[in-house]
This record gives sequence, C-alpha cells and structure tokens, in this order.
Amino acid sequence: MSSHTEPAGTPASETNESGASRSRVKAQISEFAQTAKEQAASAVAPIRDNARSFAEEQKQRGAGRIDSIAGAVHNAAEEIGREVPPAAEYVHAAADQLQRASRLLRENSVEDLVQMAVQLAEERPILFVSSTVAAGFLLTRFLRSSTAAYDESEEG
Repeated sequence: MSSHTEPAGTPASETNESGASRSRVKAQISEFAQTAKEQAASAVAPIRDNARSFAEEQKQRGAGRIDSIAGAVHNAAEEIGREVPPAAEYVHAAADQLQRASRLLRENSVEDLVQMAVQLAEERPILFVSSTVAAGFLLTRFLRSSTAAYDESEEG
C-alpha cells in the first residue's frame, strides 16, 4: 500500500505531470521575480545616485551659507564689542558654533549626518525635537527674508 494517495479516478502519471508542471510554473515565476527585482534595482540606482549628488550639493551650499552668516555674526560682534564688550564674547561664541556646524556639514557625508541625527534622536529626544523646531523656525525666517529680498529686487 502506498503512502501517497492519488485523487480518486486520477492516474498516477497525470498527478506526476501536474506536479512537474506546477514546479515549472513556480520556477518561471521565481525567475521572473528575480529579473524584475534586478531591473528595478538598476532603474533605481541612477535616481538614488542623483538624489545623493543633489543632497551633497545642497549640503555644501548650506555650509557656505552658514559660513557667510557666521562671518556676519562675527562682524556684528565687533560692532557690539565697541559698545558692550562682554556681550561681544557671547556673539562671537554663537558665530563659532555656526562655523562648527558648517564644518560638520562639509566634513561628513549625508549618510553620516542622518546617522548622527538618528543617534541624537535616540539618545536625547527632547534636545532633538527642540533643535529641529528651532532649525525649522530659523530656516523659515531665512527663506521668507530671502524671498522678500528677491521680490524687491525684481520690482526695482
């Protein structure tokens, strides 16, 4: 007596053929899925590379802008130093922090910066959220003032 049971009325040769047919279909589907996966990966690679390149370019631009702002803050500190020398020290310290942020941007890849942000968010979530809100606020103010200056230059 066989441990393999055949459906009633189905010869063993038909069951073996349908099993082989299913195996071929599964193999074809698997091959198709692998091919699709490879094609998707090759299609996404240039997009990913372009996005990485764009992010790197924007990171460098941002670092340059931060350097410009730091220079302006140092100049303001010089002006303040003539009137209130102790206050100038704090303003210079703020400009130094801006320069450190710029250096951090320049010296690290986008992936490194993301990893640093994730690590900060995990270790100090309140600091991360408050820093993100402050950065968003400052960025919004900067963009609004840049847009207003651009609009005024077009009118003139």
